[in-house]
Amino acid sequence: MNKTTQPALDDYTLFRLLCELEPGPVCSQRELARRLDSALGLVNNYLKAAVAKGWVRIKELSGNRCTYHLTSRGSVELRRLALLHSRYLDRMIPLLLQEYRQLCRQFKEEGVERVALCGIDGGAELAWLALLEAGIEVVLVMDLDGTDGTFMGREVVSLARAMLSGMYKIMISSRNRAELLYHALLDLGADPMSIKVPVVFLEERS
Repeated sequence: MNKTTQPALDDYTLFRLLCELEPGPVCSQRELARRLDSALGLVNNYLKAAVAKGWVRIKELSGNRCTYHLTSRGSVELRRLALLHSRYLDRMIPLLLQEYRQLCRQFKEEGVERVALCGIDGGAELAWLALLEAGIEVVLVMDLDGTDGTFMGREVVSLARAMLSGMYKIMISSRNRAELLYHALLDLGADPMSIKVPVVFLEERS
């Protein structure tokens, strides 16, 4: 009897796929392929395997459309993979912190003493630390829609609300959403010269 075999999964590719689904459902394989900078066929194979494992659920919509959702089992697997790859943090964290320190040096050269922090996720603590080391005060913490929460004791407000509070120099502190945040700030009237973000965060995708 023939048995259906699932493709061998690379842990890192699977980890990235599950990370993309964690914030919420994704509406197309093409969108996932774009985010992962991977071939559509490869993403299709990984999704099939993830669905078979119970890590991802497909929700059928009208018009032959569907969305892809991370399941509770998928969250457990994502945590396992995150811990597996955490052994590389001692290489990644110093490099990321170095990028933020470079931006802080630019702020200091410009005589900037107070900034707004934009984009609150896993890397924001490093941006905060770099600013603290440089003696630069964080006067405002913002994200796309606000979070109804706090970060380092500061209320996280929406970009729109932040723009009403006055114009500050801004450091983008989200690696994964840097380009989205950058353009959202521009759309709200922020001066491009007031925004600092590590250049590598804004790499153009092919």
